[in-house]
This record gives sequence, structure tokens and C-alpha cells, in this order.
Amino acid sequence: MKKYNTLGELLTDYRKHNKLSQTDLGAQLDVDARTISRWEKNETLIKAEKEKDFVEKLLIPYQVIRNLNSDNPIAIYYNLKLRTYSFTAIAKMPPSASWYKEDISFETERIRLISNESDIQFVEDIQEMNKNPKQINPALIREAAKILPELNLILKDQSDYYAGHMTILPLKYDTYLKLRKQEISEGSMAISDLATNFTGTPLVFYYYSIYADSMDNTYYLVNRLLAYFREKRFEDYIFSGISYRKKKVEILKEMGLKVIWEQPVEDGSGIIAVFLEGNLDMFLFGKTV
Repeated sequence: MKKYNTLGELLTDYRKHNKLSQTDLGAQLDVDARTISRWEKNETLIKAEKEKDFVEKLLIPYQVIRNLNSDNPIAIYYNLKLRTYSFTAIAKMPPSASWYKEDISFETERIRLISNESDIQFVEDIQEMNKNPKQINPALIREAAKILPELNLILKDQSDYYAGHMTILPLKYDTYLKLRKQEISEGSMAISDLATNFTGTPLVFYYYSIYADSMDNTYYLVNRLLAYFREKRFEDYIFSGISYRKKKVEILKEMGLKVIWEQPVEDGSGIIAVFLEGNLDMFLFGKTV
């Protein structure tokens, strides 16, 4: 993460990261290039009613905008690539997986079920921002939310803007095996690959996306995930998925998952796709159920 002290610094980096001219950015925000220039030079602030456009059109978290869009800006750490922020340099990453289960009962009223097209679009926007090379058909998210609502969730911030989501797909076992053997990709999955009854064994929980814009918000979502498995105590299940971030892979390994395969994505970015599988029993209970 980079420490941002001014809004102008953030906007300049945003343009460079997304390869946009001032005119391009202005077009996205319905302002002219001169306005963008004034904002980048910190000559004027963004009008309060315009902040919504920065959140919804540029996908910059509202808290980041609020901290910097002020006569007396409050510095904040922000990662443009991952859309995550932190108020301090020491709170950017969890120390270990065990941090997430320190208090699994810790809750927030800001989490709700994925329930509309705007929710699904947010999941897609985050996947696109994170350069997921094999995005799934949004119909799968819609259907998964019906079959497994407890693990398909949206998190809002205190101002009711999107702050995170969790998308877990209930897969058929044979579909999971095809993904494991790399016979199919995430992007090629169809609704018929979902386990509509979700009663067979082993149950396959496929984590497509777990995202939040800050460590606090990540804590809420992961706690909800862990609480679900602690309550259900399934006798035979698989928790699996593909991760593209090294730190997330490390956390999942600490939770009991094993790496099955890893390979560079095809876009030449150097990002490594890592397929993991296992269950959370040892992590949650210290033994298999």
C-alpha cells in the first residue's frame, strides 16, 4: 500500500495506473479536463454530491475519498490494484490465519445476502479490477446465492456503499474434479455445474471471490465464513478454489488447505494462479469432525 496525503496525489496515480488522460478521467466523471487538473493540483475540493461518482464509477472506497477530500486531509494507505485501504502502516495485513478466529462471534449488521443485479455487478467489477483472467458467468453467482445464501454475501460500509463481498459456489463433485485436473476453467462453468440440491457427499464449497476493502471488513466476512463451518460441522466436505495473491494463499494454507497446482496466468503479468483444497476442521476444531 502507498500512503496518500492528498486527493490530488491519489487521482494522479489512479490515472497512471489505469492509463487514462485527464480528458478520459473527466469523461468518466462528467467533468472537463481542467477540473481534473485542479483536483490533481489540490486547488479545489470535490463537491460533496460528486463523491458518489468516485465511489461508484472509479470504485475508490468511500472512506478513502472522505479522508482526502478535505481542507485538512487525513493521510490514508491505499492499494489501487487491490482496492484496499488501511489507516495505519501496521494494519495492512493480518498477522496470521488465527487472527480471524480470535472472536468468531464478532458480528456486524452491515452484511446481507446477495440479492440484486447491483450486488452481482459489484462482484464482477472487483474481479475485473483484480484482473481475474477467467471470470464466471454472472448467472452462476445469481444461482449460488439462491442455493447457498449464507455464504453469498454483500458487505456495505457505514455510508451504505459497497465495501466487500463473499461468493461461494456449491459445485457438483465431478465439476470440482475437472477444475482440479485443469480440464475446465472457472470461466467455462455453467449453471448445470452447480449442485442445486447440495445434499450429496462430499459437499464442495468453491470460493470464487472473498474481498473487502480493509482488514476490519475482511475480518467480518471471514468470521462469517468460519462461523458457518463451525456451526454446521459437516462430516464430508471440500473447501476449494483458486487464489492469485501470495498472502491469501499463505492464509489459506494456515487454515488447512493444500496447494494442488499453480501456474502463471496467460496474460504475461507474472501473476500465479494457485488451486487449493482441503477443509477447515483442523483449523476450527483442532481435529477432523
